Amino acid sequence: MTLTQSTRPYERLLRLDPSSRLTSGGGQLALWSRFGRVAVGERDRPMVAVLQALATTEVTPTDLERLALATAGATATDDEIAVLARLHWLLDRIGNALEQQIGPAGEPGWLRVTALTGDLRFTHRPYTGNAPVALSRLALLRRRDGRMVVESGLAPFRVGVLHEQALALVGALAEPRTVADLAARLGLDETAIRHLVGFLAAAQLTDAVDPAADQWDPHELYFHSRSRCGRTDESFGATFPFVDVRPPLPPVKPAPAGPAVVLPRPDFDALRATDPPLVLVQEARRSVRGFGVEPMTLAQLGEFLYRVGRVRSVYGPDHDNRMPYEGVDRPYPTGGASGDLEIYVTAHRVAGLPRAAYHYDAWEHRLVQVCDDPTLIQGLLAGAAQATGGTPTPDALITFTSRFGRLTWKYDAMGYAATLKHVGVAYQTAYLVATAMGLAPCGLGSGDAHLSARVFGLDWQVESSVGEFMLGSLPRWADGTDPHQGRTNWRGANDPDWARRAGRLLSAARHDRVAPEEPS
Repeated sequence: MTLTQSTRPYERLLRLDPSSRLTSGGGQLALWSRFGRVAVGERDRPMVAVLQALATTEVTPTDLERLALATAGATATDDEIAVLARLHWLLDRIGNALEQQIGPAGEPGWLRVTALTGDLRFTHRPYTGNAPVALSRLALLRRRDGRMVVESGLAPFRVGVLHEQALALVGALAEPRTVADLAARLGLDETAIRHLVGFLAAAQLTDAVDPAADQWDPHELYFHSRSRCGRTDESFGATFPFVDVRPPLPPVKPAPAGPAVVLPRPDFDALRATDPPLVLVQEARRSVRGFGVEPMTLAQLGEFLYRVGRVRSVYGPDHDNRMPYEGVDRPYPTGGASGDLEIYVTAHRVAGLPRAAYHYDAWEHRLVQVCDDPTLIQGLLAGAAQATGGTPTPDALITFTSRFGRLTWKYDAMGYAATLKHVGVAYQTAYLVATAMGLAPCGLGSGDAHLSARVFGLDWQVESSVGEFMLGSLPRWADGTDPHQGRTNWRGANDPDWARRAGRLLSAARHDRVAPEEPS
């Protein structure tokens, strides 16, 4: 399809970012933007006129020069030089508070760039190369504020697509094409193509930037850049975006209907008397990809879940401290006391517990059966074994899910990143508890979100698996043995013997015997 050809010259248009504002006071006109404050004296009439023009409409750099000179009433060459130097100083100072557009002269812009960081300047030059050019493989095209935008996790700029011909160009850049090929396909002259491609290249959205980020997948780099401050201009942090839209999710998930198994509870005083010191548990912690001859017991599973994931208390709301919701206290920390994680247990070989999938009711300390379909159960367990390279099926698979709304009700942009941090601290808590109990723990790096939603009866957009953890009885080969034994090209660094010594001491304590003496 050939679109209307445009042969007019192209020009840049400038305007202040809509999030910026001007304020007057103290004899100054100040520009406030995401990147700071720039002020000019109110007697500096040319610069005041420039800022006011940039705040109300799109203007070309040439128009700004004319406006500054006319407002100053400059007549002599020296006067003009001084006014223009002052103008260029101001434009450089306000820098990334400006939005820039490119398009045919006399028309609204076709592409618009917005800076996402304050320290990198956008400098547009027409594309001068003859080699084929393509959109970056990291680039994403999406809808934002009624317009299509092109952005990536790598680019410090976002480009808005304001015209259908510019959108057609973006689509044509899905594969490498020369300027001549693009011009023929789109019905635009080569000058136009060079201006538009140069605009995308200046925003770091063409394939010229790809080799520097060849180890990133597009979604991972985009997620990383948009879930932390510094490379995004989107609303971020504890903004409570839904506080006036809907109530927060309850702090504790209501238990599902189904057969329930009340779990044994550990005794605090008994644990205090028999639990090993933290230094031994932390040093002996290791991933064990195998399990003992005897199955893990229901009492062991109950103690593990109680120490890792029970609800200790609920509190709030506390409006005086910006907490218009109820918080949850568990053995591990969560951002904003969100308590978003839930635990599901897929039991394979637990003495006293039928083979099935269960939701852990962390308030009542019990398991509620949610699925006993042997095919689905086997699918989850097989996936766990595959995730560790085909190791034996665990006695139980612990699946951490997140009720996303507990975070996204409060946080903009960082909710999912926060839930992954919660999984990390839950993993470490699970590792330490399992090690102290003499169980075999192994955190997994991946899992099947679709299958787990089927097994647990979840709407994965509302609650989905975010972490998996294998658990079982400890095999003899991992009981007190050197964790570094058999590792290829192993080299010690800082007291690696602590792990071996801790493991031996824990093993001796479990078997009520004296640990072998360390060699002198």
